Amino acid sequence: MTIPPLKREQKETLLGLSLLFVILFLLCRLFPLVGDDWYREALGSNIHSPAELIREVAYRWSTTNSRIFANILAFSAGSRPLLRELYQTSFTLALIALLSRVTGIKGARGLMLWTAGVLALPLPIFSQIHSWAAGFFVFVPPTVLLLGCLAIVQPVIDGGELTESRLRWVALFIMGFLQELAAEHSALFGICAAGALLIWYRLERKKWSPSLISMLIGCVLGAALLFASPSYRLIGSGGTDYYKTGLTGGLGGLIQSAFRNLPTIAKYFILDCPVLYWSLTLLTLLLGLRLRGALNWLLKAVLAAGCLSLALLPAHRITAAFIWALALAAALFLWLPDRISRARTLFFLFSALTAAGPLLFVNPIGPRCLLLSYVLLLAAAGSVLKALKPESLPKPATWLAPAALSLTALAVCFAVFVPIHKTELQRTEILEEAMASGAKKAAVPAYDNSRWLWDADSAFKLGQYYYHEAPGDMEISFEPGPQSK
Repeated sequence: MTIPPLKREQKETLLGLSLLFVILFLLCRLFPLVGDDWYREALGSNIHSPAELIREVAYRWSTTNSRIFANILAFSAGSRPLLRELYQTSFTLALIALLSRVTGIKGARGLMLWTAGVLALPLPIFSQIHSWAAGFFVFVPPTVLLLGCLAIVQPVIDGGELTESRLRWVALFIMGFLQELAAEHSALFGICAAGALLIWYRLERKKWSPSLISMLIGCVLGAALLFASPSYRLIGSGGTDYYKTGLTGGLGGLIQSAFRNLPTIAKYFILDCPVLYWSLTLLTLLLGLRLRGALNWLLKAVLAAGCLSLALLPAHRITAAFIWALALAAALFLWLPDRISRARTLFFLFSALTAAGPLLFVNPIGPRCLLLSYVLLLAAAGSVLKALKPESLPKPATWLAPAALSLTALAVCFAVFVPIHKTELQRTEILEEAMASGAKKAAVPAYDNSRWLWDADSAFKLGQYYYHEAPGDMEISFEPGPQSK
């Protein structure tokens, strides 16, 4: 059998993926261990076989933590830095590649564009996702698996017919099942997405899709396993200090929870995400640039005013965001040129909102919880960009912009994390010397640029790994970092 030669775009993509893997791997090697990572380092050092890993994950499911897939990754990576870095690199690269796939912005230029998009997160989200292994394993893998499912069934979104095969059924079942076993709101969104696509396909094609049924069954079974954990009884009854839902107060409790969480969700969903609201606004205005008529001019004015309000006016930002979002949805519905671009963009736009919805009813929540919504909004912006046909521009322009964005994002990350890595090495050396000498106290340098890190200087959590006889028996303090002196 003759293997057909690779097309130029495929060669560019393979070369880009290979180079990007190396760069991302070098970046991931610079991320320090912070916060809960130290607890998992101690846990991982006591796991020596797959059987021990399975027993530990099963024990956590039955007592405190039902996130089976996330725990498998986190526990197996504990005390194994190379494995942890390979996990982080692979899932980050997969996220970039899948954004390229689902938006249709492919090739090396697409990889460069989405590298910038994935790295240019608001700092609170970045610090709880990329540079915190515990957060990474809970929120990035399910996002990758969800995007993988959407990439496989993309013909459904585009209005075409889905090719059925046993391999596709198995892949969608497994991916749907696994993505349920991490973040709870991602699990709920997965069921909603699978159910909506199944019904959408039934209405459009007048038949049921075995692939979509397989995906939905995988999601439902995974969610059943996730929420069957006894740990949720404590959460539902308010009997834990960590997480609570509004269910204990009935309808009134849910409403109170929603009002309490709305500012946080709005902040990290859009208000503090200038990359998102500026790109969505500018790309949408470019779509309607040549359109005339009173309604079109009104939509343009509201979009522009709403975007400026988000950027410049701190008061009433939630109201401004609501009006801006309505104008954005209306403009995209009216201005997108064809069925495929309209369906893709609006699907990702409303999916981002749906994914954030369950967060209204659980406490506490943090910036990391909005990663899935952020990625879906990135996909919506990419779909609008694809509708503008950037490939029709001169080639130097289509290369220059994504190259500049990705190089800038990578340069900033390396500039921040190289000094952080040097500080981490100093801290490790000091603590290991203290352990060897039996010292009861150790003073280590604090991290500079700590905004890029989550829970960076926690003596309690660091003491879960560095101790003599029992966790916490060595007093750890922090001195100003090298750049602060």
